[in-house]
Amino acid sequence: MMVNLNEKALQLFEENAYDEALDLLEQAVEKGRTVQSLNNLAWMYMYEEEDVQRAKPLLEEVVALRPQCHFPYNMLGEVALQEKNWDGARELLRKSIAIRSSGEAIHNLAVADFYTDRFQQAADGFHSIAEDSDIVSWYEVIARIRNREWAVAKSILDQWNSESSHYLGAIEAADAYVEMDCWQEARDKFEKEWSDYFISPNVISRYAYVLFRLHDLHACRQVIDRAVADKRVEIEEEKQEICDENWTEADKADRILELQEELSGLQQLFAKLQAGYLPVFRFELHHEGGCYLFGCKQHGHSEWVG
Repeated sequence: MMVNLNEKALQLFEENAYDEALDLLEQAVEKGRTVQSLNNLAWMYMYEEEDVQRAKPLLEEVVALRPQCHFPYNMLGEVALQEKNWDGARELLRKSIAIRSSGEAIHNLAVADFYTDRFQQAADGFHSIAEDSDIVSWYEVIARIRNREWAVAKSILDQWNSESSHYLGAIEAADAYVEMDCWQEARDKFEKEWSDYFISPNVISRYAYVLFRLHDLHACRQVIDRAVADKRVEIEEEKQEICDENWTEADKADRILELQEELSGLQQLFAKLQAGYLPVFRFELHHEGGCYLFGCKQHGHSEWVG
């Protein structure tokens, strides 16, 4: 009966009848707390409801059954990453890979390795699944830099391929070059796609810093002055925004204050650079998820038998 409930639930899910699908999966758990019923309901809570706290106890219950399937270990490992429980994530993801290696588990284990200062392992993990000039390749570069493998990191960036279908972008490559004091290479990458990006104050600071280190003070001032002018325009446009129930006067006031603070920071930037200011390198490694539904025909997953 539970297999039938699961099949019907996933069919409804494919038809975008989400509420009915979720109801059937909850019924399946009520009828029997099996590996399949608990796992699939946890998946729905985690990825569709975005309610990790409801998914977590179900996944812990599944893992306690010691199933020889990587699905629940991958998901519980992902939960541990979200909770910044790096060591717990490493243990779960290593178990997952021992059962069946998957790109998601390798990626997420590399994230956990990075945040526990295992930079060599993280870099090797990212390298094993990276595509040409994609975000995972960029993660590898960051890990190589942290592991003081500057030559390897630079060789990857030197081959950064804007023609790749997985291409991340030039600004990220520029940011990584800055971390290795490769000022001209960083400048070339910043300039390559500067007009194509929404440029944050932090990125402007990083680019201005590069120009300052190259002693091109004229270009440095030009970048800052343009950013200041653009920010003033942005503030004036924000003041003209019409408020409604979704964007209140309070929201508008908060946003204007935020923009004014950004403007003030840009106005002070050149003097700060002269005083030795180094803009911080801001980045975050993101975890990966996937389809871990038993019986998902779209991804060729069989029903759980065991």
